[in-house]
Order: sequence, then structure tokens, then C-alpha cells
Amino acid sequence: MALGSDSTQIFFPWLTVDRTASSPYANSVYVLGINVSSSAQVLVSRSRNGGNTWNTAQVVAAPNNVWEYNPSLTIGKDGTLYAAWMHCLQFGRYLCTNDIGYMVFSKSSDGGVIWSLPKLVMPVHEVPNSCGCYGFGVIPNTTVGAPNTPALAADDSKGPYSGRLYITMFEWTGTYMRVLVIHSSDGGNTWSKPVPVAPARETHDQFFPWISVSPAGLVGVSWVDRRNDPANIDYQAYAAISSDGGESFQTNMQLTTAFSNPDDGGYGNFLGYYAGNTWDGPNYFVAAWMDTSNGISSQDYVGGIRLH
Repeated sequence: MALGSDSTQIFFPWLTVDRTASSPYANSVYVLGINVSSSAQVLVSRSRNGGNTWNTAQVVAAPNNVWEYNPSLTIGKDGTLYAAWMHCLQFGRYLCTNDIGYMVFSKSSDGGVIWSLPKLVMPVHEVPNSCGCYGFGVIPNTTVGAPNTPALAADDSKGPYSGRLYITMFEWTGTYMRVLVIHSSDGGNTWSKPVPVAPARETHDQFFPWISVSPAGLVGVSWVDRRNDPANIDYQAYAAISSDGGESFQTNMQLTTAFSNPDDGGYGNFLGYYAGNTWDGPNYFVAAWMDTSNGISSQDYVGGIRLH
């Protein structure tokens, strides 16, 4: 078993592989998750032999009545592991709802054996819970939960921003949910000011973002967005590209014409856990999102942007 045992409960599992030939830990497989059997314990398990055997290290264990939530994991080209997650100063049904979520960060330079003490990336205002129906914020005008994952990406290219780290997330402005990107040029020791991916004039809800970096160092972000619904209920998938290391984002590109109502997603509590994106070579940004346009249930859809 990669992570945990028959007596543990592992939430939010994440798998990644070190695919950089120059890394001292090339081809290592890593699984990240949170053990909620006792306290909220962030764990990373590693395998150097294709998954035949595993060794687990503790990143951090939360004290009682504190919750670690929605982690992500990425790998730099030198084999350094980077993890981020949301730290909530309360444990129980509502977690960070109606309050602040603290996006924190840790790294390991020895292939996942020893991890640094968590550092604060930034505090984020979480979306309110208007219905009291889930253990986190709720997408406005729905009864669907809004889990907020600080999604990590690393620039492994030979471009001008090589080595830069990126995190995307959303925040509650007080009137709408807004997708942000923040970056670090020193391995996570310090972080930039957050940059919105959508123009300031777009004040409908934006949520469930993901991020990845192309082989040429372009930063791609995808998310779902309500800008085309005056009632601010139905969403469509969007994406944007940054060519200047996350300092700004180019024209937002609409990936789908169909509208999706979050409440048609069936298992709405988990709707936000099925988004993602990647690059197919240097010029094709591929995104996946949750589509409920059939009016019955959520389905995974894939689309993208071809740059040239």
C-alpha cells in the first residue's frame, strides 16, 4: 500500500512522478495525502522501484482542532519536491468557511525524506457557506461546495523564468469569487503579490482553477467562469496563458459554449476535485473540467488552446 494502512483514512490523494532525467531521484513515484484518522497529518510516500516498495514521511501533523486541507504536489527539475495545502484554524463541519484559509508550503530537497517547516504563502478569504450544507464554502446561488486547492506548478524549462514556482487558487472578494496566481523565484521562500487571471471588469464568479507550465515556460491556467450568465449561476470553462512568468495573463479564452449549472452536478460536494490541465508539447494547452450541461449529472470534458 502506497500511503496509509487498513486502519487509516487518507483524504485528497495525489500522485506524481519525477520525469526529469537530470534529477537525482529520476523516476521516483510520490503519493501525497492527508491522514484524518487522528489529527490532520500531511504525508508523502515515495517509491524508487516503480511502486514495488514504499516509504512514508510526515510533512506536518496538525494539532487538535486544526485542519489541513486540499494539498497539491509538484517537482522541480533538480528533484526538489514542493507541497502546498490549505491550513484552517478550526476543525469540524465548517473548516475555513466564512473565515480565512491559510495557504501554506513545504519542500523536500532529499527526495521526500525530510520536509521543511511549513511557511505561509498567503491568507485567502474563503467563500461563505450560505446553506450550512458542506464542510467548506458554498458556490453562491447554489448548494454546491467550493473546495479551494492551492494548485502548484514548477517551471522546468530553459526559459527566462526557469525554476519559478506558481500557485493558483480563488478568493472571495466580498462580492464574487476571483481566480489568482502567485509566484516565487526563490524556491518558495518569498512570494509575489497575487495576480488575477481575468480582467478587472469581470466580476462574476470564477472558481476551481488549475495550473501547469509548458516546456517553453508558458504558464497556463484553466478555471470555470460565470461571466456570460447575468444571473451568475451557470458557468463555462475558460483558460489564459502568461508569457511573462505570471506577471500578467493574455486574453481569456472560452473553452466551451455550453452552460453548466453547478447544482446539476449530482455529487456537488466533490464537483471541484475533477479539474486539471497539462501541456501537450510547447504549443497545445489541454484542460479538463466538470461539465453539467446535460442537466442531469457531471461529466469530465476536455478542450484546449493551440497557440500556433
